[in-house]
Amino acid sequence: MRLGFLGTGRITMALVEAFCTTADPPSIILVSPRNAARAAQLAARFRQVTVARDNQAVLDGTDCVFLALRPPMVSALGELRFRSEHQIISLIPTRPYTQISTFVEPARQLAWALPLPSVARHVGPIAICPGESFVVDLLARVGTPLVVHDLEHLRILWASTALVSPFFALIEEMSQWATDAGVDREVAGPYVAAMFHALSALAKEIPDGRYSGLVADAATPGGLNEQALAEIRIAGGYKAFLNALDSILTRLGGTPSRREHPS
Repeated sequence: MRLGFLGTGRITMALVEAFCTTADPPSIILVSPRNAARAAQLAARFRQVTVARDNQAVLDGTDCVFLALRPPMVSALGELRFRSEHQIISLIPTRPYTQISTFVEPARQLAWALPLPSVARHVGPIAICPGESFVVDLLARVGTPLVVHDLEHLRILWASTALVSPFFALIEEMSQWATDAGVDREVAGPYVAAMFHALSALAKEIPDGRYSGLVADAATPGGLNEQALAEIRIAGGYKAFLNALDSILTRLGGTPSRREHPS
């Protein structure tokens, strides 16, 4: 297997680490040289990785190519020569299918994928559309493929990834709050992170993706969770998150729901 990456951002870094730390890593990984420092770092860490001379060299030396360019740089794809047998996996969220498919002609095997930074540790979902076998089989080696049958639905899931930084900010704020109150930071931080990890594990056990039951179970009448939930809702805490998601989805070219967001 020969993998290529056009673009060497954070997700490329995570995917390359993921593939290189599997039991059966690819024989060759070519990365583009645009971000020279990151490309050199990958080549220094993993023997399979080589920094290509340019983007065309990435295409010429590989069979499966990840498009990981920043949206403003996508037009550069039109200057490259793809092969009909190339397998293309786009990690670019804001460009329509027709535009990307035109850029990569004559290649016909094209899919979108949505890995998270945690893929570096072989953890987390990877939304894929359409569910082409070549991309499902490949990404199953480094994460949990989740096939989405509509590109517009994939765009909605893409918007949700904008809450990664706010999530980490919440962990940071909670940890600092406990530290300010006197708890050692070496205890407060790991406790908060492990608490959310454990709660996420419980949520993953719900097969239908509906979590209102978990909300109700935790909010014992007169209890601490009931009080916290009520205060956050009164302050519009959840509405702020949903409004941010609407804004991100609009930026990605999608259309937010007309439903009024609850607090």
